[in-house]
Amino acid sequence: MTPKSVFDTWGPSFWLTKAAGWLAKVKIPFIKNLLIQQFIKFYRVDMTPAIRQDPSQFENFQDFFTRELKSAARPIHGDSHSIVSPVDGTVAVCGRYTNNTLIQYKRTSTNLFNLTRSKRIGEAGQYAIIYLSPKDYHRVHSPVQAELVAVSRIGGSRHSVKPSNHNQMDGLYERNTRVNCHLRTPRGEMLMSMVGAMIVSSVQTQWDDESPPKQVMVAKDITPRPFLPGEEMARFCLGSTVILVVPDGIGELQSLDPGQSLKLGEQIGAIEP
Repeated sequence: MTPKSVFDTWGPSFWLTKAAGWLAKVKIPFIKNLLIQQFIKFYRVDMTPAIRQDPSQFENFQDFFTRELKSAARPIHGDSHSIVSPVDGTVAVCGRYTNNTLIQYKRTSTNLFNLTRSKRIGEAGQYAIIYLSPKDYHRVHSPVQAELVAVSRIGGSRHSVKPSNHNQMDGLYERNTRVNCHLRTPRGEMLMSMVGAMIVSSVQTQWDDESPPKQVMVAKDITPRPFLPGEEMARFCLGSTVILVVPDGIGELQSLDPGQSLKLGEQIGAIEP
């Protein structure tokens, strides 16, 4: 298990996240409209695909941040065997993992068991780490046609997860708050982990509204819930990163390059027939 200090949990990023979370829920029109306008301008957010485009149409900043898109804005490619990008984002790392070890950057890594606190996922296979920048669409969708069969919510820190920080901290993702989704395909289970980061106040899912707690909640079997490729599963209320893990024998991911931009619904692999 990655060692974690009190500073990790209660350091400046914790209080910055708390403050940002409060500000994101302010409904005073002048404040929230100005905040949204400046955010769009600073990050050059493309509002064209969004259903609502005027800042006054959003209840607060959080409502804007988790804005919905027009139905035709993100077509879902492939078929029932496809693996599609679950988000709009940028590929941080993609490759093979062995011995439960996902490489972050040259000499830094994340341990799959520490990430999930579970041995449900195979020890070798492929993975992709997809970073969501502030300007991106922040809803998370199912990457495959599968059943959600287990979920874990694990509390932790809120370190920045932008790709440039991958070489700064070993075990970065296993330190941060996260929600792990175990997806059962016809060939077995794969994993989608939604990792919080600095300024991320919560992860809201389609099956509950909880934020990751401070304590560990290990993978818990749930009544299987079917999802189609591209079907909405969760929302990041400010921020973060999605990790896809496809164990050997389940399927194959395409070769993706660090820095490559992805759109929700873009085919990035396939489940073995």
